[in-house]
Amino acid sequence: MLTMQYRIVLPTDYPMEIIERRIAERGHLTDGLSGLAFKAYLYAIKGEPGAAANAYAPFYLWRTAEGMRDFLSGPGFAALSESFGRPIVNGGVAWFGEWKGEAEAARHAVIERLSLAAAESLAARRAAEEDWGRTRLQDANTLAAASAFDPSTWLLTRIVLLREAPDNLALGCEHYRVGRVSLGAE
Repeated sequence: MLTMQYRIVLPTDYPMEIIERRIAERGHLTDGLSGLAFKAYLYAIKGEPGAAANAYAPFYLWRTAEGMRDFLSGPGFAALSESFGRPIVNGGVAWFGEWKGEAEAARHAVIERLSLAAAESLAARRAAEEDWGRTRLQDANTLAAASAFDPSTWLLTRIVLLREAPDNLALGCEHYRVGRVSLGAE
């Protein structure tokens, strides 16, 4: 599995209702998408805890590289690029990615990014990330969890999709609202 996210930072006075409407009107277009595990339509509103700026920042968990390739070269991403400019797309190789049957009920997401130390055993870290994900999914508020690393930067990205806003937000974590979750084709 692979992860992918792009983050479009919007002006402070940008009416975020436009993003909410865009998600409501177009979000269904990724339902059942080939190669997709899930897409979380994330957005942040400046001033809310964990939100440094207004942003639209969808997160994808892909089952296949072909699905990701086809999406990036397809009409949906072309329309996004036409509206906001072509964003930088960050990706990673997933060490963990699971979701519950009610993942579509997620309304909040927390993303954490950690540097992987050069001396760290990647095999041990992979096992630790699987444990992290399974532990997170035991929490009734957690509907999905994914962990992935980017071998070009050795950055680890973790995401959890939640029913309710987190009680505590760890320092450096990003908090997003979830406008919709699309599940891909099996």
